[in-house]
Amino acid sequence: MCSRALWLLALLLGLLAAGAADAQEHACAPPPASAPAPPDTPRGQANAARAAAESGDPVAAEAALEAVARVAASQSPAEAAQLDIHLARTWQKLGARDPARAAVAAQRAVALLQQADALATQAGDARLRSYAQGYQGELYAASGRAEDALTLTRRALFEASRANAPDALYRWQWQLGRLAAARGDDDAAIAAYREALETLSLLRADLALGSAQESFTFRSEVEPAYLELVDLLLQRASQGDAAARQALLAEARDALESLKAAELRDYFRDACLDAQRRTTPEQVPGAVVLYPVLLPDRVELIVGTAEGLSLFRAPVDGPTLTAEALRFRGLLTKRTTHQYLPLAAQLYDWLIRPAQAVLVGPAVAALVVVPSGALRTIPFAALRDGQTGDFLIQKVPVAISPGLTLTDPRPIARARATGLVAGISKAVQGFAPLPSVPEEMKDVATAFPGVSLLDEEFLAARFEGEVASRPIDVLHVASHGEFRGEADESFVLTWDTRLSMDRLAALVARTRLRTERPLELLVLSACQTAAGDERAALGLAGVALQAGARSAVATLWSVNDEAAARIIQRFYAELAAGASRAKALQRAQQSLIETTAFRHPAYWSPFLLISSWL
Repeated sequence: MCSRALWLLALLLGLLAAGAADAQEHACAPPPASAPAPPDTPRGQANAARAAAESGDPVAAEAALEAVARVAASQSPAEAAQLDIHLARTWQKLGARDPARAAVAAQRAVALLQQADALATQAGDARLRSYAQGYQGELYAASGRAEDALTLTRRALFEASRANAPDALYRWQWQLGRLAAARGDDDAAIAAYREALETLSLLRADLALGSAQESFTFRSEVEPAYLELVDLLLQRASQGDAAARQALLAEARDALESLKAAELRDYFRDACLDAQRRTTPEQVPGAVVLYPVLLPDRVELIVGTAEGLSLFRAPVDGPTLTAEALRFRGLLTKRTTHQYLPLAAQLYDWLIRPAQAVLVGPAVAALVVVPSGALRTIPFAALRDGQTGDFLIQKVPVAISPGLTLTDPRPIARARATGLVAGISKAVQGFAPLPSVPEEMKDVATAFPGVSLLDEEFLAARFEGEVASRPIDVLHVASHGEFRGEADESFVLTWDTRLSMDRLAALVARTRLRTERPLELLVLSACQTAAGDERAALGLAGVALQAGARSAVATLWSVNDEAAARIIQRFYAELAAGASRAKALQRAQQSLIETTAFRHPAYWSPFLLISSWL
């Protein structure tokens, strides 16, 4: 792994030169995974205590905590301080899970953190002192001791700066923002949040930003810092004049874009994932961009057009919308019922109707949605206007973007475009046959001539050789596959193996360096995403970016074979005739809506266009 200084230099320069490919690969490589602590070591025992606390077994957890505390007393000051901080955090978790133990757990946690502070001072370890003091401040804030919390947080900030520990620094900058917001000082809160996000921008998400005392999870350790700043900015934007409103909305949107990039870096463990694109959020030719912002008490809709930004309030809160979106996803796949209809209309009323005058209309070339959370798991095309009976896709072409700054919207140069299409039609490796795949592959080859690999010809080594040996504009894979919660567990089926999405992306990502001719379109027509899994949907949303493609078409769930073939045939026919990617998919989906057999959205709505809509 390269040094932090080298990585920061690489980040600032953007690693734009194609000739620096080897340096880029080194600078962006994920760090080696650290081995878990053996169970018979103090750290292993501390991890076991935490697992017991998280499993809901308070008796076992308390016994384990007491045992580790006795072991900690025999360690060196630095090692003992680390264990004490770890134990304190476990006591906090135990108290959070069991209100009856909350007061005792908080007392034990404070005592351990105070002891850790003294031990860290003895060891001369400013970083450990920072964590011990900062977490004490967090506990005091939770118990209403605001001034003590503020004092300790400031001390923790000083120690983090002294130790040059940005992984601790951003935590206490963020905590300072929360404390300021709690006392109503929005100016100080926004300033502190800005500093926290600036510190986060200098950290690689795949370095496990959590302290040495606890595991890092993006959802709890990073995401809230962005959303809490966005919340404050949107509150301000609803009160300011026009110029101030635009500035605040732009900052909120930029924070969301930074969050999207950080999420994808964390999912794919690729520190340079967001260095590929240089699109600004204002570069939206003909499109309208929708950012749904899910907050605990409300949902805000930021809408971007070439004319500027607008803010709309949805009549729902974030948790309710999340629950209903997940329920909608479950009902939508039931082809024999129409139970999805009330939710399709409800979600339309929440997410589209407040801004309908801007989002839908003949002048809108595409509606580009930048979803988050559970909204990544649903097809916006299937939202339905209860007043007219029309699905959203019947009103406007729809595309999904993992982040607008990560998108490169350009039309396909059709005159020179070539394709590589690979597919599995027979039963293999325990997967069902896909009998319509040969016809689907012919349709693709007609629109974009090139190489075709069917069944026994679709061997992983041969496929990799074809991708590596020739320029490809369109890569179409018609085979079983799945996006799962972790990128390295996602795969696409070849005749002889399961090709991991990581491996596929690494292979295709070589096209990133063909700046004059990158991969235009990656299509995965028979893959599915684990139902209700936001992490898996994040992988789906980032597939084009990870593979170095301008856009991708993929499916949220496994689609009826004949319906998929019809969608693909019409999609490529429209592309070949000159339609934009978004318009081509819209017409393909509309063609199924107009049939009796495939009108149900289970057949057509799982197809998502990701990134470039042109």
